[in-house]
Amino acid sequence: MTWETVIGLEVHMQLRTASKMFCACSTAFGDPPNTNVCPVCLGLPGALPVPNAHAIRLAARAALALECTLHHRSVFARKNYFYPDLPKGYQISQFDRPLATDGVVRFESATRGPVSVTIQRLHIEEDAGKSLHDRIPGRTAVDLNRAGVPLAEIVSGPDLRSPTEARAWLTVLRQILLYTGASDCSMEQGSLRVDANLSIRRPGETALGTKTEVKNMNSFANVERALEAEFARQAALLEGGRPVRQVTLLFDAGAGTVTPTRAKEDSHDYRYFPDPDLLPLVLTPAWETEQR
Repeated sequence: MTWETVIGLEVHMQLRTASKMFCACSTAFGDPPNTNVCPVCLGLPGALPVPNAHAIRLAARAALALECTLHHRSVFARKNYFYPDLPKGYQISQFDRPLATDGVVRFESATRGPVSVTIQRLHIEEDAGKSLHDRIPGRTAVDLNRAGVPLAEIVSGPDLRSPTEARAWLTVLRQILLYTGASDCSMEQGSLRVDANLSIRRPGETALGTKTEVKNMNSFANVERALEAEFARQAALLEGGRPVRQVTLLFDAGAGTVTPTRAKEDSHDYRYFPDPDLLPLVLTPAWETEQR
């Protein structure tokens, strides 16, 4: 049977700053665990966040390079979930009022020729810490050095039609981001991470199928391989008369397989609300002109 693949990507780019998004702690890579932390990024009572102006400039520069509309008023929100590497119990992000929307990245597809991929949104957020599963036998350790590191999340539309296209588009996107100087885009150091959403449908159909999300792949080659594996998994389910469920998956690069880990959340599961400790982010037209 013939299926059409529909792919959208979420790219998390670490902004190239010396300090974190809401405090003065260092963003240096490779320092000893839990040394670049303070009451703000540890979420201790009474500690208040202060936005990093340079991170905002870098995110705006990237948004303009991606031909986005830069909004002069955006809002920081709390994204609530509970995980050991998230000390506050929420992540400061942006939800319904992001920094920028409606951009485009053009690239050359080997099968379809010139393709324009929409950028639905670019928003600013802080990173979580890192769970370490190989330090203590039988236990999971947590390093909070990354907690609070500034990120820009770039969300594409469902405009890609094959894993090969996804890899080619990511290559072009990385070139643009490197040119702006907003990030060093090092996948080896975790400053560029990709989550991929994939669904399949019959050619000619317009409705989208049930999408799944493959998270935190560490190379563009593995993004392509993971999407190929997930396409094969979904096709086998549907051809066997079984439904595709909305789940989050992890890719095993050694085995070349994807494994469902949990049901995929919807936005309401995170109970977003404006962060009461942060005023709306207001940018003037003159400030925007300076970034161009």
